[in-house]
Amino acid sequence: MPEISTTGDQMLNVLAAIARQGPVTTTEVATHLGINRTVAHRLIATLHRRAFLRRQGNAYVVGPMVVRLARSVEPDLREVAMPVMARLADEVEETVVLHSIDGIDAVVTDQVVSERHVLRVQHQPGSRHRLGVGASGRALLAFQPDHLLERALRTLDDPAAVRRQLQQVRRDGYATSGNELQAGVHGTAAPILGPDGFARASVALLAPVDRAGGLDPHAGRLMESARRIAASLAAVRG
Repeated sequence: MPEISTTGDQMLNVLAAIARQGPVTTTEVATHLGINRTVAHRLIATLHRRAFLRRQGNAYVVGPMVVRLARSVEPDLREVAMPVMARLADEVEETVVLHSIDGIDAVVTDQVVSERHVLRVQHQPGSRHRLGVGASGRALLAFQPDHLLERALRTLDDPAAVRRQLQQVRRDGYATSGNELQAGVHGTAAPILGPDGFARASVALLAPVDRAGGLDPHAGRLMESARRIAASLAAVRG
């Protein structure tokens, strides 16, 4: 694995921490990340000057540059997926999350959070986890070429168990998870397939454990949403 920049890594950790917890002060960021307050101040000042952060009183939240960059990620996919996801979230009254692939990771590309319930689930856009982990990770990995499948499996603790889960995903057309990536969260995910049959992305329904039983009846609706996104994406990309 190539060597990374320590300063760059610290700056990205600061940005991620503020995105998760903001608004937060410089002192709070330094304490949370266990870094020197002066270092935290310089990193935050740089991010603020470049519009990755903005001030809110004495604290900081993410700035307009983050939004601008987020909109540049998979623009075709997000453009066709978001209306379908919004309709699904409205019908099911739960959070709908879009994942795409980066190497052997599943990355949160966008989401629609239903406002129906006070207790609801949401992901941090840009957060990632290994393919094969969680409903979205397995929905993606089950429909990958062999070389990527084998590469991803080598990074997992129990590749044999995941292989069996992937077989089930291929039979059912969707994957499920419970208390896996986030405690108390259950998910159902379907792959968004390209013309070659490989998954380009996935769409998932997420719900707190108390409402997990409500996801199963919507598996068909979820898969239909994934097919609709795939067809629109194929049309857009010609």
